[in-house]
Amino acid sequence: MSRRVVVVGAGITGLAAAHRIAVDHPATQLVVLEAATRAGGRLVTSPIVGLPVDEGADSFLVRVPWATDLFAEAGLGGELVAPRARTASVWLDGALRPLPSPNVLGVPLDPSTVADGVLDPSDLERLAGDGRADGGLPAGTGADGDLSVGQVVRTCVGDAVFERLVDPLLGGVNAGRADDLSCTVMAPQLLEGARHPDGLLASLREAQQRTNPAAPVFNTHPAGMGHLANRLSERLGSALRLGCPVRSLTADGPRWVVHSDAGDETADAVVLAVPAAAAASLLSGLCPTVADTLAGIEHASVSIATFAYRRSDAPVSGDQSGFLVPRSAGMMMTACSYSGSKWAHLDDGRHSVLRVSAGRIDDRRPDGLDDDALVAALAADLAITVGVEAPPVAVRVGRWPDALAQFRPGHRARMAEAAKQLDDEVPGVVVAGAHHRGVGVPACVGSGTEAVAALAGHLR
Repeated sequence: MSRRVVVVGAGITGLAAAHRIAVDHPATQLVVLEAATRAGGRLVTSPIVGLPVDEGADSFLVRVPWATDLFAEAGLGGELVAPRARTASVWLDGALRPLPSPNVLGVPLDPSTVADGVLDPSDLERLAGDGRADGGLPAGTGADGDLSVGQVVRTCVGDAVFERLVDPLLGGVNAGRADDLSCTVMAPQLLEGARHPDGLLASLREAQQRTNPAAPVFNTHPAGMGHLANRLSERLGSALRLGCPVRSLTADGPRWVVHSDAGDETADAVVLAVPAAAAASLLSGLCPTVADTLAGIEHASVSIATFAYRRSDAPVSGDQSGFLVPRSAGMMMTACSYSGSKWAHLDDGRHSVLRVSAGRIDDRRPDGLDDDALVAALAADLAITVGVEAPPVAVRVGRWPDALAQFRPGHRARMAEAAKQLDDEVPGVVVAGAHHRGVGVPACVGSGTEAVAALAGHLR
């Protein structure tokens, strides 16, 4: 008899899991239930001044294989493009200053590339060394000895490098405080380097020598990241059911019953590819310990306002991809991406398209503003940083409440323990998503892929 699997959630994690089941287990009966009226979750692309600009993630890391492989399997691998602008800046002390290059997650590898005004001479002198931890690294957290990013960077290369370069970059990616973020999840290469007997900087420099500096770090699709979600949705056909919120999950002997607004679905296995809070709610009566673990994961809300200006009103640098804003600046914005400079397909020769991010785990100001007030605050920040005084010709605001999980030290070990408890107490039910193994499209795809691998025994 063929097995039956229900995937709850059709964000990129759920779509990746469903794709994996359809390809690797073609005899399996597959149902994908999505509460929203469209699939893709935070992968959504919509036009502004006629250009396909992403409302959420606009690219993915190439160095990990998950997303690259999925694009290839979806028949889109040959269409991917890399950024044409590969340098960025950070707003420090009232000016845009270039990020040092090369760097690893903001840690400069060559002090001679650090621009004037970024760091003091004593910091540069330390960066010329090997980056050995002064007095050794602090004690780690959990079974894997995890540390926060702040503990690693501050100990090995000092507070200024962390606060002026690393935290704006990693804290911007995760809308968090890098002092509180797991290094194992967010920056494993930094933790590995810090534990290397030669020191953090020596280890990173050695690794850098083995890489091709011309190789792209990021890729995207010229039709937008939403194009991948659309392609995967099309391939699922009638197996994908939109507008079907799932209300509860119950046991029926060795099988599971998924109760949705569209009716009940009985399954041999269930993939919960939903936000942590939703997964916690569905598991609360079946596995309370795991439900509590998931419910305890903090999340930050973010907003992305996309401004389109006439090119003559906002002549941003063509060789810069954008800039970061540290929390010490006190601005509403956390980062600004020059979309037309960054991506050739978003340069129409007439407009400058700027994607401006706002919101952090410790800055909820954007949540209390309506769209008009948020746009006004971010436009004021753009006037200060970029010098844009003219009104935009078009603006779009995207809100992503509780979008970014905050990975505290020991997170990966907690997730491993949660997976073990699920396997023991509710065999055939797995959890996947952006809260599981890290932010970014590759991490979400990897989470969905690993969830299906964990169910292999239930699909035979």
